[in-house]
Amino acid sequence: MSEISLLRFLLSRYNRWSLVALALMVALYVTIPFVWNDLARQNLHVVNWFLIAIWVFMSALLCWDVRPAQDIALAAVALAGGAMFEGWGTNTGLWWYFTGEKPPLWILPAWPVAALATARIVFAFDQVLIRWKLPWRALYWFFAAVFALGMARFIRPSVMMWPTWLMCGALAAVIATGRSPRRDVSLLLAGMALGYFLEYWGTSRACWTYYTREIPPLVTVMAHGYGQVLFARTLDATDWGFKKLGASWTVKARDASDPMTEQSSPPL
Repeated sequence: MSEISLLRFLLSRYNRWSLVALALMVALYVTIPFVWNDLARQNLHVVNWFLIAIWVFMSALLCWDVRPAQDIALAAVALAGGAMFEGWGTNTGLWWYFTGEKPPLWILPAWPVAALATARIVFAFDQVLIRWKLPWRALYWFFAAVFALGMARFIRPSVMMWPTWLMCGALAAVIATGRSPRRDVSLLLAGMALGYFLEYWGTSRACWTYYTREIPPLVTVMAHGYGQVLFARTLDATDWGFKKLGASWTVKARDASDPMTEQSSPPL
């Protein structure tokens, strides 16, 4: 694909639904400081260009190639999953926020936004990975082994707490049920790529702090990738259930291998 045709394709995926997504994002950005105005007042004198750049980047990604049914489903799953992860970590003392909340509600919208942005990043990773003849299953299990070892070390302070058992069971189920190793590797890499910048910003600015005091811990960066895999598994299972019930909705995780084959609404 030539550079001109690639640019034309990328721009064509901004369409009328992109305006809806942008409007929702603006509403979210206005609502959070309005509801938590005490936090906004504390930070009025600080212009954090790094955070602004991250959110502008995620917003631009989120508005690209909007697919309402799939995106709404992913946002709902990511919001629920984010609440589960944040509740686990803050209540077991693995990390804490500067406000002391367990967890703070204002952090939860970041999960669906990051998940939707990552779904677009997966496309870029997959366009590269699809050209490589690599042992994807072996790579998948290599990442799984590294993550499992890192997580086993990370959770030691909370290993006797039942929320940690539930979380470990959920992650073990995610790892064991892999059926599309290349897609999973794409999800892992995309989630880790965005997750690193989010984690670096949050830990370096002491918005949240891990008990290890690392900025950030490698295993938490990998956890962003496995969170994306968990969300994809949930969407695939939900889509399968809908199909069994005869519903026509398609909510399964995106097939990032070639979105050019899909129909889109007219461009702006």
